[in-house]
Amino acid sequence: MSTSRSPTSPSCIADLGAQYLTVTPDYVRSHAQFYEDLIESELLQPMISKFEGMKKVASGTLNFVTPNGSGSLVKYYLNKAGAEVRFEHEVESIQRSEKTHWLVTTSSGASEKFEAVVMTMPVPQLLHLKGSVPELLAQSPEITEKLKKVIFSSRYALGLFYDDYPGFLNDLPWAAKYFSDDPMIRFIAVDNIKRGSVDQLPAVVVHTSVTFGQSHLEDDKDKVQGLIVNHLPDLLPDFVPPSSMKCQRWKYSQVKRPYENTPGCVTLQESPLLALGGDSFTHSNFDGCVDSAIKIVEEILKKL
Repeated sequence: MSTSRSPTSPSCIADLGAQYLTVTPDYVRSHAQFYEDLIESELLQPMISKFEGMKKVASGTLNFVTPNGSGSLVKYYLNKAGAEVRFEHEVESIQRSEKTHWLVTTSSGASEKFEAVVMTMPVPQLLHLKGSVPELLAQSPEITEKLKKVIFSSRYALGLFYDDYPGFLNDLPWAAKYFSDDPMIRFIAVDNIKRGSVDQLPAVVVHTSVTFGQSHLEDDKDKVQGLIVNHLPDLLPDFVPPSSMKCQRWKYSQVKRPYENTPGCVTLQESPLLALGGDSFTHSNFDGCVDSAIKIVEEILKKL
């Protein structure tokens, strides 16, 4: 979940990650407390805008949008937990420190000790960590083999921010549309309309196909951005370039093949606790993340 803002108009926002939440009837029941809380807090609301090309879903499935952007859900839970959040600290090594702690070191050289560590990064990133993690994986060949089988898709997302309302948007008969046959573009949304925030300045979100994303994964982002923008007039008649843009490369977009049997959480070491979680161990949507979080909490509570 990632919400970006226009550099010139902070109220103009666009979701460059998750676009909306689709909730199956089973999750409507099992995760009811989460959805009731988010709806009551006005962070979720039913989708009422028009989508074209959506796949058919089971009866009773619900779709929700985030009026303030999908990033607002992340901020809500971090604030509710009282978490101290540190950005731009890339973990490079997790090393056993004495018998009761882990020493976590970042690529910039900063380090800190913790009584427990939970890792929710995509598995391919986890496999490149230094310190005790490679040693523990070597001692657990069955877990390691299953981790190596986890596969993610890749794609690009492009946010187009406007300082006024371009006329070509008025002619669109939809708020969002899937393009199943286009070789480059998979999805386009007028983001503020999609989220039900019609009074905000418009932003358009473009997601590429997985095939395109994979084939251009190592290309310069500016080059990829140019390819997308040059292709948009073929799909959006009378397209007008935006005031500003942001191109997001999702190297690990959605899990295509999760950890076997999707346990939600895998404990690499019990004491001090080193646990693995996230969508690599479930599936890439809100409910998958909640399932993993519940399993992680169960593991932590066993140690208290």
